[in-house]
Amino acid sequence: MEWLSLTITLVTASAASGIAIWQVRTQRVRQVEDFYIARYWSLLDRLSTRALRGVDADTLDEQEEAAIRLYFRLSEDEADLRAQGWVSDDTWRFWGGAIHSQMHRPPFDRLWAETSQDSDAGRDYEFRHLRQLWHDAAYDPAPSRTFRRWLRRSPWRRPTTPARRLTLPRTTTAPDRAGNSGEPR
Repeated sequence: MEWLSLTITLVTASAASGIAIWQVRTQRVRQVEDFYIARYWSLLDRLSTRALRGVDADTLDEQEEAAIRLYFRLSEDEADLRAQGWVSDDTWRFWGGAIHSQMHRPPFDRLWAETSQDSDAGRDYEFRHLRQLWHDAAYDPAPSRTFRRWLRRSPWRRPTTPARRLTLPRTTTAPDRAGNSGEPR
């Protein structure tokens, strides 16, 4: 009976420790994501409304051009973190698509062409992940090992489906005094 009690205690302690480690890791992933979100907004704060809208994209000042180039480095860092397992599935689904679409908007698209030429010439980062994101919005640099995928899951989140659509309830109208239902004929 003493062995049974000891076994139950050890199993319970192991399970509790595993859950605690998973929760701490998930919290750490969220902290890393929050840090990168703050960096993203600080870079966008450097851009004028004109640059954000893509109007007059050819007349960027030096600070705006630097902010966009730093955005590319930030995005590559985010993809590197994803490859190391420090960005969750839910967050990457959003970030990956947002990075892809931002890179294809003026003036980001023009500066990306220049940046990738600089990279090819060895004057800038390699941008391994951004090159793939440029062509494929669904690119995911996540580690493929099962244990790492399991760790990226948040314990309180449900899996999300990309095809979830918002459907509005149909409204019906009461018939008017003439008996018309109000629906189109």
